[in-house]
Amino acid sequence: KCNVELVEDKVAQLYGRSVRGQKEFPDFPVNHKCSIAVARHAKDPLAELTYTWSVASDSGVFGTEMLYLNIHPLQQLLPKSMLLREYERVLCDVTAEVGADINTTCSCDHLRGLLMFIPGLGPRKAANLKQMVSDSTGAVSRRRDLLEQRLMGPVVYNNAVAFLRIKQTDQMVDQYLHPLDNTRLHPAIYIQHDWAVKIAFDALERENVKAKATKALMDAMSDSRQDVERLLDLTQREWEERYGGTLDRCRKEWDPRVNVPLTEWRDKVGDLDLEAFANAIESKNHGRWHSHFEMLLWEFRLPFADPRKPMEPLTGDNQRDKLFNLVTGESDQTLRPGKEVTGKVMANGDFGSRVKLEGDIPAFIPLRNLSDEHVESAEDIVSANQLITAIVTQVKKDHMTVDLSLRMEDFRREPSSWERPSTLTPFDPHFDNTAAARIDEENKKKREAHIEALQVALGRGGDQGGASGGRKKR
Repeated sequence: KCNVELVEDKVAQLYGRSVRGQKEFPDFPVNHKCSIAVARHAKDPLAELTYTWSVASDSGVFGTEMLYLNIHPLQQLLPKSMLLREYERVLCDVTAEVGADINTTCSCDHLRGLLMFIPGLGPRKAANLKQMVSDSTGAVSRRRDLLEQRLMGPVVYNNAVAFLRIKQTDQMVDQYLHPLDNTRLHPAIYIQHDWAVKIAFDALERENVKAKATKALMDAMSDSRQDVERLLDLTQREWEERYGGTLDRCRKEWDPRVNVPLTEWRDKVGDLDLEAFANAIESKNHGRWHSHFEMLLWEFRLPFADPRKPMEPLTGDNQRDKLFNLVTGESDQTLRPGKEVTGKVMANGDFGSRVKLEGDIPAFIPLRNLSDEHVESAEDIVSANQLITAIVTQVKKDHMTVDLSLRMEDFRREPSSWERPSTLTPFDPHFDNTAAARIDEENKKKREAHIEALQVALGRGGDQGGASGGRKKR
């Protein structure tokens, strides 16, 4: 059985019509390229966003494609340079949190953008690294190879290596992989110095034998991960007793860093006094390692744990707004009670008229909302295939439909009198109500003039139909 998930396609639409899409798939139509980008975005949104950023404009500015993404209704008020700078900052922060598998990113063009945002690299160094890794034989099997094979200089290596992951691939089935090369730990803690190895041996209460260092590290990390599973099972049982069948929700919301007290941990590394060890090293003038040891504790428990939440199916009331936006392309900002919309009457029935709005959104005008006066039949007001302008009275997101009105009373209502959706940005505490009232008054005059023009047009149009509907002449 294959599950079907709806995914936002804003980034995919950019790719389908971009130069990079044309270069990668020159023989594919736009829809096919968009489909490929949708799948990539669903699998790794960060990689697709960094790929979007990675193409420079004619003036040499990166990320200009992202200016076409509608992130916030007020983003047009910001200078483009400021907006691009904030996009870049966020992509840098998230990439540093998630890391990048160097072998995968260097082998796939659409993942190359991740390397640009690895701290210490940037566009030029990332392109150079990708080229050198691609030209070298095989894959990078150890972090230290980046320095030994001169794929990086010492300074760049020191800045970037902790964010580059070495993961198992088909090319490295028979190769030795250091267990800490796929963690956030800097090689200084386990290659330049053997602090991580010593901590593993001490935690397991074994003799420190260099030949058994890798085995000790793997056993200590396995013990810590088993303790995480034990605590998760314990938490799930408590949730079952308190809330019933909520295991999925428990797994998504449970964060051992926050939800587990220190006294509940039973892993062997957690029993060590790492702070005392760090103080002893510092007292011998070997540097400060307190933050490194704190990170080591959590990397043993959750090696390179992804802080991002998994993609959730668009079900339930909390996902209703997002589902409506994906299906219709509309949001509370663009379609809400009080908005004027244009549509085409598809058919008339006993209870009102069916209308199709721009974007093929189905709508309905109840009989009572066709006119301010009493209406016997919808045919008395509008006819099939007639274009109308109406007022939105209700957006029914559960049914993907909109209720409309042709009553002049609704056209004359103040915009502020309509219910404001809770999802919209609340008004600022210092909002200028006086200026808003003045603008509303000006808009009211324009609206009255618009309504008068419609009424005049309806009076002249008769059976030919008007812009917003009206009682037909017989």
